[in-house]
Amino acid sequence: MTLINADDYGITLSQAEHILDCRREGRLTGVSAMPNSPALERAMGLLADDGALTVAVHLNATEGLCLSPPEEVPLLAGPDGRFRQSFFRLFALSLGPKRRALQEQLAREFARQIRRTLPLLGDRPLRLDGHQHIQMIPVVLEAIRDAVRENGWTVTYIRWAREPLLPYLRRPSVWRYSRPVNVVKNLTLNALALRSGRVMDEMGLKRNMVMGLVLSGNMAYEPVHRLLPDMERAAAKKGCTLELVMHPGWGVGPDEELDVPGGRFEAFYLSPGRRAEYDCLRRL
Repeated sequence: MTLINADDYGITLSQAEHILDCRREGRLTGVSAMPNSPALERAMGLLADDGALTVAVHLNATEGLCLSPPEEVPLLAGPDGRFRQSFFRLFALSLGPKRRALQEQLAREFARQIRRTLPLLGDRPLRLDGHQHIQMIPVVLEAIRDAVRENGWTVTYIRWAREPLLPYLRRPSVWRYSRPVNVVKNLTLNALALRSGRVMDEMGLKRNMVMGLVLSGNMAYEPVHRLLPDMERAAAKKGCTLELVMHPGWGVGPDEELDVPGGRFEAFYLSPGRRAEYDCLRRL
């Protein structure tokens, strides 16, 4: 089984509308909604008539405004309420003496993000993943587990972001679409999967496989079209679901702004690579 998912849904309403073009015209099967976006309610309203589209809560601890009072999550956000950590800073912080406090603050914030999104899901089951794959950091996944248990929620799916490298090695023609930093990202997440997989097992959730790490930022039609059958075969051999992780949302309308205008991720949200992923999904 292959899931084709658009991450970061609802950062802006224009971006959400472009993602839904991929649903109408392509093979998109699901979206991951940004729970701390100012446009969340309006973006989720666009999904009201499409109950077959899966929706995951895209848990976020690295970008935008936190939903908790900042004094309750000082390890995550500054006094202005903006998240101040990155993936690697969260991981580094989890290795030190503040690990327990970090886990508690993450669980507190994630509970608020899930609580905000739940009423907007309708009859859809609760699915979770993490912005920039933070759920693969063991302390983050443990905090997700804690938030879910404390609130008595039933989760049907958490993305286990492990991507095999062998299909890439067998197709040298796609190497030019990748960057060395993406290979480092792949290896890092695969290493973290050894620990996070045990938490998945504890929660009774099946492990899946993803495609979209090595080609991150350049998921154009040509490399995706070539590699997807290989990835699907690899997932079939493991007896697991393949999730194709895409970022096809692009554009900021004249009356919109990103929730972190001028921030370190703004160039990514406005990059040509996002338009290429939009075009790719409409062709698949």
